[in-house]
Amino acid sequence: MTSNSDNSHVISFEEALDKIKNKKILEINCSPNLEHVTALHEDNYVSLWSIASQEKLLTIVKAISIDNISINEKIDAISDDKHVSIRKIFAISNNKQVSVSLKRTDSYNFKKEIRLKFPDWQKEIDFLSFRDNGNIIMVNAKYYRAYVFSVKDKNNMKWACKSMIELQYFKKIYITSKGKLIMYNDTINEITTWDIDDLSAKTRILIEWRHILKHIEISDDEELLVVCTENKKFKETNLYVFSTETGINLSSLPTKLAIDRFHLIASNKGERLLYRYIQKSVKQFRLMDPYSLINPVNANKLFELKQIQEEYIIKSDKIIYTNDGKVLIEKLVHDNPNDWVKYLRKELKDKNSITTPSKETVDVITKNIGNRLTSDYNANGKEFEGKILKWGLELDDKSVILTLIDFNYRTNEWNSDDKKKQLNILPSFYTDVKNYIVHCEVLENDDFVTITRIGVIIWTYKLSNIKMHYYWNDWDGRLEDFDYEETKFKDLFKNLISGRILPASSYETIRRNSDIEFGEGKALLFKEFMENNINEEFYLTCYGKDLMKALIKLKDDKRIRLLGKSCMEKCVEEDNHLISKISLLSIIFENFKELSENHPAFIASTLSLIGFVVPTNVVNPKPTTSHLSSYGKYYHLHKLSFLDILISKLWNRLINFQISNAFFRIVRQVIEFYDVGHSTTILAIPLPNFVSYPKKINFWKELLLPSPNPFTHSNKVEVINEEFYRYLNGEALLKFKWNTYGRKYYLIIWAIYTVFLCSFVIAATFYKNISQTTLSILLYATICLGIWHLIFEMRQFIFAPLNYIASTWNYFDLGAFLLPIISSIIWLQCNAMPINLATVSTLLLEIKFLLFFRAIEFSGDYFSMILGVAQRGFSFLLILGFIIVAFAHSLHLLLRPIIDVSLDYPSYSNDPNDPWNLATKYNTIDPNGTIEVNSSLIEPPTATTNMFMLMGSAIAAVYIMLTGDTNPISYWDLDNHPTLLILVIVFSFVATTYLMNLFIGMLSNEIGETKKRESYLILRAEILEEIESLYMLPHQRRKENWFPFIIFYECYTIKLREHVMYTKKDKWTGYKKPYISKNLNEVLLLPEELKKIEEKIEGKIENIEMKLVSELRPLKEKFKELQDSIEDLKTKNN
Repeated sequence: MTSNSDNSHVISFEEALDKIKNKKILEINCSPNLEHVTALHEDNYVSLWSIASQEKLLTIVKAISIDNISINEKIDAISDDKHVSIRKIFAISNNKQVSVSLKRTDSYNFKKEIRLKFPDWQKEIDFLSFRDNGNIIMVNAKYYRAYVFSVKDKNNMKWACKSMIELQYFKKIYITSKGKLIMYNDTINEITTWDIDDLSAKTRILIEWRHILKHIEISDDEELLVVCTENKKFKETNLYVFSTETGINLSSLPTKLAIDRFHLIASNKGERLLYRYIQKSVKQFRLMDPYSLINPVNANKLFELKQIQEEYIIKSDKIIYTNDGKVLIEKLVHDNPNDWVKYLRKELKDKNSITTPSKETVDVITKNIGNRLTSDYNANGKEFEGKILKWGLELDDKSVILTLIDFNYRTNEWNSDDKKKQLNILPSFYTDVKNYIVHCEVLENDDFVTITRIGVIIWTYKLSNIKMHYYWNDWDGRLEDFDYEETKFKDLFKNLISGRILPASSYETIRRNSDIEFGEGKALLFKEFMENNINEEFYLTCYGKDLMKALIKLKDDKRIRLLGKSCMEKCVEEDNHLISKISLLSIIFENFKELSENHPAFIASTLSLIGFVVPTNVVNPKPTTSHLSSYGKYYHLHKLSFLDILISKLWNRLINFQISNAFFRIVRQVIEFYDVGHSTTILAIPLPNFVSYPKKINFWKELLLPSPNPFTHSNKVEVINEEFYRYLNGEALLKFKWNTYGRKYYLIIWAIYTVFLCSFVIAATFYKNISQTTLSILLYATICLGIWHLIFEMRQFIFAPLNYIASTWNYFDLGAFLLPIISSIIWLQCNAMPINLATVSTLLLEIKFLLFFRAIEFSGDYFSMILGVAQRGFSFLLILGFIIVAFAHSLHLLLRPIIDVSLDYPSYSNDPNDPWNLATKYNTIDPNGTIEVNSSLIEPPTATTNMFMLMGSAIAAVYIMLTGDTNPISYWDLDNHPTLLILVIVFSFVATTYLMNLFIGMLSNEIGETKKRESYLILRAEILEEIESLYMLPHQRRKENWFPFIIFYECYTIKLREHVMYTKKDKWTGYKKPYISKNLNEVLLLPEELKKIEEKIEGKIENIEMKLVSELRPLKEKFKELQDSIEDLKTKNN
C-alpha cells in the first residue's frame, strides 16, 4: 500500500522471503493490539513477526526487500541547534500493514498498491502512526498539518482522508495508539495532549525553562505522562510525572545521571517507573514509585536472563527485543498482581509505597461491607501477614490496639516483638470494643484496611510510624450520632469505584470530627490526617482539589489558608518559582468564585506571592514586541477546509513577498536603525485555567446562560478586582485578550452601533431633504438594529439580573436603544417626526457613541476617572437631592396660592401668592407727576412668576437657587415674610455654601485618589467580559489560543524595575508587598541584590588579601634568611 507522497509507503506483505537471517535489526515496532511486530533490517529488508503464539521466540510471517529505505532522517522544518527531530514513519497496523520511509521518487512495482490522496496536494509526511481503531494518523511538519485516514472497504484497500487538521505549531510531536497528539511548544515550554477525535486539549503541562525536552513516555492507559528534560550546560536531567487528567506534576526527579530510556510498567498491579542509564559504559536499570520518585531500586535482575540488544519495546508489561536478527517477547511483569508485588518486595527488595492499588482493593471494601453487616467478627489476637509488613489487632476492655512488625532484609526474617509499632485506634466516645471492628484485611501493597463502626480506614506504614492513609464515611454530622446498624452503610460506598488511585477520603466528615480523640493517649488521628493531606505532596497533587472544595463548603478559613500556603511552598524552590509546579495553583483558582467572595484576604495574599513570576533570568536584548505583549505561540487545533488552505497559501505568498521584496527590506532596516529598543524580561501569569471555560457544555444552555470563568467572576468582586490590576499581570492579561480578539469584536460592535446611530440621526436631521422611501429605509434600519441591541441587553439581564438592575448605565443603554425604536415606530405610523422623543433619542445615542471611546487607551483613563468619580459621588448626590426636595416641598407649602388660579384669566384675589398679584404692575402718571393709584396695567404672569405653585416646578426653582440665582423668590418682599427669609437663609448656608463647597472638595479628593490606570483596566476588563459572555458563541469561548492555560508576556526591563521598586516603597497600596524571586533579583539587580554582590566582592577581596599575606610571609622569611646568608658570606670573605 503506497501513498502519492514522496517518502511514505504502506506495504501489504504477500510473499515470504527467507533472506533476513543474521541481518542486523535496526528498528522494531509493534501493532497497537500487540499481535504483530515489524522489524527493519540492514540492507533494506523489512520483516513481519507474529505474537499470536505464546512462545518466547516470535514466528516470522513475511519479509520483503525495498530499495533506499530512509533511516534516522532529520526533519529540517522543525530542527535546530537545541532540538533535532527525526522522521518517524516506520509503523505497523493491526491488519499487518507496514509503513516505511523511502528516498526515491520513481514508481513502485508492488502487486497491490493503494494511493493515499491528500486534500491539500502536499507530498511529504514526517510522522505516521496506526491507531487502535485502524485509522492512520500522519503529520506534516513543514505546514503543521495532521491527516486522519480511515478504511472504506473490508479488504483495507480503499482509504480516504477523514479529516485534515491545522496544528499551527509544534517543536516535537508524539502520536499515541488511542488517538492522542502530544505536542511540545518550545516557545513557552508547554506540552499539550490533544484528542484527535474532538480536537480538544486534554492536558496542559509546563516544564522548567532552563531545560529542554528530551523525550516523553505515556502509560498504557494514557493516564500518566513521564517527561524527561535536560540541561546540557550543567549536565542535568529531570524526570517529571504528570497526571493527564489534572495536568498536575505528581513528582519530579532532578539527577546527574544520563537517563536514555524510561517506561511506566504494571499500571494496574503496582505501578513503577523503570528507567535506564549508562554508567561507565554499563547499562543500569532502576525502579521507582512514579508518585514519589524517591529511593531507586536496582532492577537489573529484571533483565538478567534477557540478552537485549539496543532495539527493544516495553508495552502492556511485556518486552519485545531483538537478538542476532531474531525478535523475542517476554513478560516483564507477572500477570497476577499479588505475584508482582511479592516479586518487588522479596526479590527486588523494594520498600517503596505501592501507590496504585488494583481493583481488588475496592472489591475488598465493597464485598466485606455487604457480607459483614450482620455477622460477628472477632479480630482479637489475629495477625495479618503481608509481603514486608505484619499487622495485628489486640483488644481489651478499653482499647483497640493496631500493631505492626516489618520485615528485616538483613536477617531475612521478621523483626522481634520489641520493635513492634502500636497505635490505639478506638475513638474515645465508642465503648463497645468487641464490636468496633467489622472486618480487616491486609492489602496486596501491604496497607491494612479496617472496616469499623465509624467508617472504612486504610492504614499505612510511613516514616517508621503507623499512619491513617484513607478514610471513608459520608455521614453528614458528628460520628457520635452515627448508627452503624440503622444506617445503610453499604450505600455510602456505592460510588466507590476502582481507578488508578483510590477515591478521595471523606474530608467533610473528617473535618467535622477532627477533635475526636483516639485511645488513652488522646491522639487526634483525624486532625493529624488532615494536616498530612495538606502538607504532603502526594495527597496534595492527587486530592488537593477535593480537599479545597470540602474546606470551602465548611468555611474553614484557617485550613484554606494552610492549604493555599502548602500549594505555594511546593511552587517555590531555592527562592524561585517552579513553572512545572504552577498547575498546583489550580487547586486555588478553580475555586476562585467561592474563595474571592468568602475569603478575599486569602486570594489577595496569594496574588502578592505570584505577582512577579520570572521563568528564566535570561534578558532579551532586542525584542520585537511592545511592552507587556504576549510571549510565545498559543494554538488551537481545527479542521481545515479548502478555503482555509487557499487563504493559507495566499498569506504565505504575501509573507514571502515581504521578506524577499527590496522595499520591505529597506523599511525594516530603517526601522531597526532608528529603533532605540528596550531589553525585555519574560514573566508568567501563573493562574492556571483562570481565563479558560468549562469544556463540557450544553450548547443551547450555554447560548442563553454562558458559564462563567474566574476572569469574568473577578470583575464582580471589587476588592479582588483592584488588587489584581495593581500588578503588571492584570494589565498584560487584558492586553493579550484585547490584541487577540477583543479589539476585533469591539470594532464590529462599534460599527454596528454607528450604523444604528447614523440611521436615526440622518433621518431626524435631514428628513426634509430626503425622499420618503429613503426615510422609511432609515427608520426600518433603526428599528431592526435597535432590536438587535435589545436582544443583547436581554441576554445581559438573564445572565446576571441583580447586577443588571443595580447598574445605572444599563438604564442609560436601554434608553439609547428603546427611544429611537419608539420614535421610529411612531414616526412611521403618524408620518410625522415626534420632535420631543427624537430630541432625547438623539442626545442619548450620541452620548452612547461617545462612551465607546472609553475602551481606547488614549481616552480611557479620563473616562474611567469621570465614571469612577461619578459612581463614588452618587451617594452624596442622593443626599443633596433629598435636601433639595425637602426645601422645595417646604417652599411649595409656604408660597403656593390658596385658591386655584389660571395664568390666562385674572383671579382678582387678595392672596399674596397669587401670580396675578406677584406680576409686574404699571401705573399711569399725569402731567403733574402724580401716580394714578386707582388704575394700573398688569403684565400677564408666566410659569416662572411663582414656580412654587406646583411641586415639580418648586424642585426646579430650588435647584436654580442652588446655583446662586435668586430669581425664583424675587417676587416676594423678604422683610415682610420672615418665614421665607429664614428658609432662604438656611438653604443658602446649608446647601449653597456648605454642601456645594463640600461637594467640590470631595470631587477634588476623589479625583486625586482615583487610580486612573487601575480604573481604566477594570473598565476594559468589564468590556472584555461583556464580549466573552454575550457576543461569543460557545465554541469560540473554547478556543485554546484565545483562552490559554498559562500566559507569558514580555516586559520592558526598565519599566519592570520601576514597578518593582514602587511596590517596595511604603506608598504601595496593595494587600501585601509582592514576593521577589531570585530570578527577578538577578534580572533587575535590585539594591538588595547589588548590596549582596558588593558584599561578595568585598569578601573575595578580603580572601585574596589574606591569601596574599599568608603567601608573602614565608617569602619574607626566606628573603631574610637569604639576606643573613649574604651577610655571613661577606663576613667570611672579609
